[in-house]
Amino acid sequence: MKSTGRVEAFTAVCALLLGGLFTPLAAAERPNIIFILADDQGWGDVGYNGHPYARTPHIDRLAAEGTVVSQFYVNSPVCSPSRAAFMTGRYPAREGFHTITSAVDENRRRHIPDWLNPDVSTIADAFKAAGYVTAHFGKWHLGRFNGAPEPAEYGFEVAAVVTGAGRMLEDYHKGDAAALARAPKDSQGRLTQFTFDAGIDFVRSHRDRPFYLNVWAPLPHTPLRFSGDQLEVFANLPPDPGHRAFGPWMGKYLGSALQPQVQMQTYLAALACLDESIGRLLAVLKELGLEENTIVVFSSDNGPEDQVWFNAGNAGMGSPGPFRGRKRSLYEGGVRVPFVARWPGHIPAGHVDRTSIMSGVDLLPTLASLAGVRPAGTDIDGENLSSVLLGRPAPRQRPLFWEWLFDVAGDDKYLPPPLAVRDGPWKLYVDYAGATVELYDVTRDPSELVNLAGRHPDVAGRLTAEVKGWAKSLPPEEFREAIAGGAGRIKTIGPGGKGP
Repeated sequence: MKSTGRVEAFTAVCALLLGGLFTPLAAAERPNIIFILADDQGWGDVGYNGHPYARTPHIDRLAAEGTVVSQFYVNSPVCSPSRAAFMTGRYPAREGFHTITSAVDENRRRHIPDWLNPDVSTIADAFKAAGYVTAHFGKWHLGRFNGAPEPAEYGFEVAAVVTGAGRMLEDYHKGDAAALARAPKDSQGRLTQFTFDAGIDFVRSHRDRPFYLNVWAPLPHTPLRFSGDQLEVFANLPPDPGHRAFGPWMGKYLGSALQPQVQMQTYLAALACLDESIGRLLAVLKELGLEENTIVVFSSDNGPEDQVWFNAGNAGMGSPGPFRGRKRSLYEGGVRVPFVARWPGHIPAGHVDRTSIMSGVDLLPTLASLAGVRPAGTDIDGENLSSVLLGRPAPRQRPLFWEWLFDVAGDDKYLPPPLAVRDGPWKLYVDYAGATVELYDVTRDPSELVNLAGRHPDVAGRLTAEVKGWAKSLPPEEFREAIAGGAGRIKTIGPGGKGP
């Protein structure tokens, strides 16, 4: 159990380290927070980023009424660790979270814990300690088997989950014939609708008290099995691999698709289903008069899935936009995702910040600052970048770091060296020995086509030293030692075809 001192301890010095002085707000002034998280939705899979076929009017409305952060990163290219970073404000590798949690035997094979340590302070702890009612609905994936802790142990007072312990979302509407009748036939679509139904019920029930709410959708994660009218809406394809919105990597990928029209139709139906549910939640906020005092954040947990599992119901048509890589890759397409924040009257409407660099670990201190809430615990890696959301672009005080010990699914050109760092315009990838180095100016070369390590040895040397120093600060890991000793990367697909 978390100690009271750890949950509530906070000093002015720590506030400065987190990026700004803590300014408490009166309870009546505190905004509600809703964090909507999609699963495997690529940076390019929204209309506001130029997708030529996707129908995402409600997400696009959030962008029109809020601020888009174009350079937003998750802290892992797969689900569980990126979610752990959102929850804790800490790099997931510090918790031994290198890939997704699964059954105990798979966790042992991957050298990861069975669940996120419940003693680590979370974003829910912070808001709960400040008097907010806290809730989580939908995807969890931070531990499910072998007696995994329930969301309550992480600070959530109300919860119904998928891939987690405790009250299951599948049972949320049991016996509700009307809800079951209107739910999509696709299983991920049904669970997504149930996720938002639960979130809407929670908002209606807690409208008179400040709340923090996670609505983490299963869509557009595989398996996707939409059909009939859901597909007919997108019948006027095939998709054009040469469309400028896709960029060189997605264009090549789309050109090699097995059944591009069917795959794209299926994926677009999934995006539309997700967007429709988001629209229902936004409509309820307006109906209840909560729109003006609610911060709504939308993002995704990692880049889009590869079509390597197409026959398992994976459409594989998510778009990373112009970026290289997909899910499981540290290149931009695996970790750079859509991000929108709306808070009418506070967060500028229709604003796109193309210069500031934000990430998942920043969400906790940033949202806490906006709400006048003290972060629970001070040992975090994120920065308070609330000024970015309030319309004042700001540079990071520290670089962003990543480590990925596994391989990729699909094109080997999506697999960089295992360490990465982003600092200013530069993104560097390097192996543990410092022998293989890739350096890109991602502001000028977002597709990461031209390796500049040889032209800028000073930058490459500095960033190599920084990311290697960070890696040495992490808990020991046998996989890391084996890779550093010359062994290959850990295979993505394990026994029985299982993989992160």
